[in-house]
Amino acid sequence: MTPLITVKDLNKTFVSSGRHLQVLHDISFEIAEGDMTALTGPSGVGKSTLLHILGTLDRPTAGQVLYEDSNVFTFSNDELARFRRSSIGFVFQFHHLLPEFNTLENTLMPALIAGIRNEDAEKKARKLLDDVGLSERITHKPGELSGGEQQRVAVARALMLEPRVVLADEPTGNLDTGTGEELFNLLKGLNEKGTSFIIVTHNETLASQCSRTIKMKDGTIV
Repeated sequence: MTPLITVKDLNKTFVSSGRHLQVLHDISFEIAEGDMTALTGPSGVGKSTLLHILGTLDRPTAGQVLYEDSNVFTFSNDELARFRRSSIGFVFQFHHLLPEFNTLENTLMPALIAGIRNEDAEKKARKLLDDVGLSERITHKPGELSGGEQQRVAVARALMLEPRVVLADEPTGNLDTGTGEELFNLLKGLNEKGTSFIIVTHNETLASQCSRTIKMKDGTIV
């Protein structure tokens, strides 16, 4: 069976003031459909850089990222944007909700950007918010929600277009321990329903609950 994601000999170098800083060194691994993968390691080892490349938000200096059989970095920028919008969901440590829009509108945002605005889209957004326990908060704006509730909206938004994989960068890092565990249990429940996750986390306890862990050190896979 073809892996959902295949990473081959991935390298990333940043250039600043004429100096070259290599952040990722010859990284290779595979992610299977339905995996819940924790990406761990100390700060500064390249976890977020790797996640951004997996999410096609940045291009590697060398190497390949294949989604099934498609080498996504052979796509044009427009093709890559369409692929990203339809196939990848994102959840970040800071939820990036739009403060002037309510919970339902924030959840609908990916559909609106994709030009989808109909009763089916709104019905789906309401169902996602029910799944994450926010069915009674749909008219509330982000400033009226707790930190954990805001992250739940971000999760619902990430799932709006039924992505193949959700990439989460420290999704519990800005939450207290109890709320973080509740959010992580929510992600596990969504994974059990078939959504694949790659989660950057410093929390070894949470990482141990994932189906697999990829550990990084100095820009390489340990």
